[in-house]
Amino acid sequence: MNENISASIAGAAFVGGQAVKLGRRKPSALASSERTSEGNRPSVFKSQYSTGELLGEGGYGSVRAGVRKADGKQVAIKYVRKSPDDDFITIPGETHSLPREVALMEMVSKPSRCENVLELYEWFDMSDSYILVLERPSPCKDLRQFLNGHNCRLSEPLAKQILRQLVQAARHCNDHGVLHRDIKAENILINTETLELKLIDFGCGCLLQDTPYKCYAGTWAYCPPEWLCEGLYLGVPATIWSLGVVLFDMVCGHLPFGCEDDIIDRNMRIAPGLSQREKERTKY
Repeated sequence: MNENISASIAGAAFVGGQAVKLGRRKPSALASSERTSEGNRPSVFKSQYSTGELLGEGGYGSVRAGVRKADGKQVAIKYVRKSPDDDFITIPGETHSLPREVALMEMVSKPSRCENVLELYEWFDMSDSYILVLERPSPCKDLRQFLNGHNCRLSEPLAKQILRQLVQAARHCNDHGVLHRDIKAENILINTETLELKLIDFGCGCLLQDTPYKCYAGTWAYCPPEWLCEGLYLGVPATIWSLGVVLFDMVCGHLPFGCEDDIIDRNMRIAPGLSQREKERTKY
């Protein structure tokens, strides 16, 4: 396995030979970094950004459109509600623990960053939430919306173009010691003019390790069969599995499995009209 991929050993992970400490205890103060505004006060955030329309919401919190006042740059502003169970990670270059999602995005946003992974510009620590200021590509749709606009099914050349970028994004995450764990159509943004892809939402992510995981975070339709059968899975093979599910969705017009038993029994419904090469790619 690539030496830049993290290995989890006795409660610590290693990225590029440097220890990454894990924990749940909230630190008394969070270190400022190149992406963390000094002070982290609500007044600092409000003085630097204006917020606009709601772009999305879920169990984590919400995302709104925003503008950086200094230069008018369009951004996305993600509000993540705090929880007593929040995980914290200390990564190389930081002296204090960071919230897990922030830490993972810091890791994948460092040079040399990947254009196919959404960038974290900076973040703020509020009393009841964390605010993440993110890159906002425009014009864009998530892959599910993009598929719906193409009668739910893409041509094989277009699907290949998108998959190539998605593989690049997943590889970048792995090479920087990050396992996304929720690669799916709704977490993939497509620029409708350039077709450039951005992988988003690291809320289910964790540090990549070379030993099996004993818990699953993500969407069941994309989970690997070994998790359902054995309660264990490896990060890189699980990522490859989720990429295959996305490819199937793009070329067949629907997800391959209707329930967890279908995943275990390999009960896939392959759409007619696929080339022999694509049929082979959807087999496992």
